[in-house]
Amino acid sequence: MNTKTRSAPEGFSDAAESYDAAVQHNIAGSERLVMSLPEGDYPRVLDVGCGTGFASAAMLRRFDVSTLVGVDPAEGMLEVFRAKLDRFPDVEIELRAEDVMEMSVADGAFDAVISAMALHWFPDKPGAVARMSRALRPGGVMGILCVGRGGEDAWRELLERIEAPPAWTGWFAENQRDVEEIDADLRAAGLEPIDIWMERRRRTTPADAFMARTRAVAGHLLGNPPDGFSELDQRIEAALHAASGPDGFVYDYCKLFAVARKPEK
Repeated sequence: MNTKTRSAPEGFSDAAESYDAAVQHNIAGSERLVMSLPEGDYPRVLDVGCGTGFASAAMLRRFDVSTLVGVDPAEGMLEVFRAKLDRFPDVEIELRAEDVMEMSVADGAFDAVISAMALHWFPDKPGAVARMSRALRPGGVMGILCVGRGGEDAWRELLERIEAPPAWTGWFAENQRDVEEIDADLRAAGLEPIDIWMERRRRTTPADAFMARTRAVAGHLLGNPPDGFSELDQRIEAALHAASGPDGFVYDYCKLFAVARKPEK
């Protein structure tokens, strides 16, 4: 099997144009995260792993934001975000192609830091939470949404049946996060958790739609050539169709939400 694994930023850049259409559940989850932040004034916002900007847009709709900085290592995703900037003419928005651990943002510069559906892709999750915490002013709030531990068993088992590479089958244990884990990450970063919860949902998705989502969020692992599909991509797609019933592929998905505050000095 000749599957060329690319970097995550490369994969997300390739999928940027079709990303929003494929991840409607992520967009809805980001809305719920933003609606769960405490009432307050957050004129300066940092969005880490901002992608195409749907979590940022939710913040700008709910709060009176004057300045927003979005960081994401995938330049292609930022290009899609930039195409939306005219929707927010009264907000100063700066987008930077940067990794979370190398963000060129000042300590204590932001009233709110959000990160929606990105933490599970960060290799050093406790370190990423600590770096985001540094960017918060005392009294500021952080909101995180990521993949929760315990879901997607049907998806993991399908990948194991077709003997997908370890980058696929081992992803769940390595990158999913549980309530206790994110609580520990927040506290180690000097934050006070306000609300942490897991949302588990049963989903029934047509095989083609599930494959489109897979190509959008994990394209860097598929090894697809330009204008084509790898052998691994085709095996996964065939297995999804074989495992689907009349209503599609049935699986449970867990989203982990966390809201915390940086203590006043």
